[in-house]
Order: sequence, then C-alpha cells, then structure tokens
Amino acid sequence: MRHIDKRNFSKCKTKTWDKKAIQWSRKIAASADPKVTIEGIGNKWSSLKRTFVQEFGAKCWYTETPQIGTDFDVDHYWPKGRVKLEDGTILCSATGQHPGYWWKAFDIDNYRYSCIYANRSREDGGKVDYFPLIDESQRAWGDTACDYNYRTILDPCSLDDVQLITFEVETGKTASIYSEQQDSTAYQRVKLSKQILNLDEKSIVSARRKAIKNARTALNFLRHTSRLSLDDLDDEDLKGIEDAKQLIIEGCNRKSGFSAAIVHTVLPHTKRPYLACILPQLDLMP
Repeated sequence: MRHIDKRNFSKCKTKTWDKKAIQWSRKIAASADPKVTIEGIGNKWSSLKRTFVQEFGAKCWYTETPQIGTDFDVDHYWPKGRVKLEDGTILCSATGQHPGYWWKAFDIDNYRYSCIYANRSREDGGKVDYFPLIDESQRAWGDTACDYNYRTILDPCSLDDVQLITFEVETGKTASIYSEQQDSTAYQRVKLSKQILNLDEKSIVSARRKAIKNARTALNFLRHTSRLSLDDLDDEDLKGIEDAKQLIIEGCNRKSGFSAAIVHTVLPHTKRPYLACILPQLDLMP
C-alpha cells in the first residue's frame, strides 16, 4: 500500500464533476430514502476510473495488484448504503439501521480505486459494507459528524496508515510494523485490514512474492557485478546491469504494482555503492 495523496484528486475530476456532485448530494439529502435515491442517480463515480489510473497508476490502492485482464471498482471507503461491523452484523441502533454514509456517496475524497478482491466479497474477505470503528461511540450517523480518527480499516489516503504495513520478504505476505505488545491498536488494525481487504489472498501473495523475488535477484546481480572490474564484464553483463537498474527503478515507482513491497526490499540496500547511481531515481517514500 502506497500513499495516495488526495490533494491530486482535483486533477481527476471531470469538468462538471463538482457542480453535478453538489446537485446529486442535495437530492440525496432531501430524499426520504437515501439508498434508493443513490441507486436512482446511478454509478457516476465510474467516470473517474480513467483519470484515477492516469494519476495514480493501473493498480489497486489497497492490495497494489496491477489491473490486468479484469475490471476494477471505485470503492467508497465510507460505505454509502449500510454499515457492517467486524463480525459481519449490520449496524443498528434503537431507532433503526445505520443508513450508510450517504452524504459521502458523491464525495470524491471518499473514493478508492480497488480490485475486486479488496472491494467485493471474495474468499474470506472483501470490504463491501464493512466499516468497524475503534470506538463505536464516535460513529457518525449524519452529515454533521466525522469519525475519521476512529476508523479501523487502513486507508491508502492516510500516510500514517500506510506506514503501519511492512512485508515478509520470504513469503510475500503483509505484516504490521508493530507487535501487539508494542502497539495493540495498530497491530489489530493491520490484522483486520489484511482480512477485510484480502491483502494476503493467495493469488495476490503469489504475484507479490514474485515481484519481491525479481527485485532481490536484481539487487544481488548489482552487488555481485559491482565487485568486478570493467575488464571482467562482458556485453551481456553490462546489459544485465542496466536491466537490473531499470527493474529496480520501475519497481519503486509508486504507480507500479506491488511497489510498496519492492521499496521494502530495496531500502536496506540504499547505502550500498551499487545503488548510488540510481538512488536519485528511486521513489522510496511511503
């Protein structure tokens, strides 16, 4: 998971988005049944898919899976129709079911580009309507409140959240940077997010592990050839060096698939001489 800067969302809007979003939101606010009204307005957020890809890359913001041969969704981070708790129950109060965050239905700041494994019900996970909070008493039930500081599911648009995740280099799986003893809340947030967002779904882990392996192979090749003199290198070696450098540069590009795992793999090598010449080209920020 790499940080997605919402300040760049303005570049992704169509020319008429703001005007129409206000109209749609007012229509929902005035309706007796926001969910029905949202369904009646339709899937307008799909118009942002192309510009999201142009700005942030063709990959899932949650799992970093590249978009290859399948459609992707625009996920509502705050679910727009109803809310499920961690155990799968639908959130209700004494006065009825939580209506969902209908006031965020057409708020571009609520959108996250997502693969179907992260967004839809797949395997044992899928975000769907899940939105548990750390402190349920802080739950927003109307558009006058916000429970952002109490969210549980990791948000790629939060730099703090993104920095909670690391990777197991050998297995390709995600992990928390904190143990449960060091920071129980952070640890549990990562654990729950792994499940709900399907971060470690089998095919995703396999692809992530392959990307990590390729990066490690490139790093090892650069380390080995850096010990040789120029006279000891043939044309094939020189081409291999350039290919290895390019693989690392592209792998660290935040638009590339599984780039967070590649950055995690590369970081321990950044002070080594064999990366010195490409270090300025590496995007190593979260």
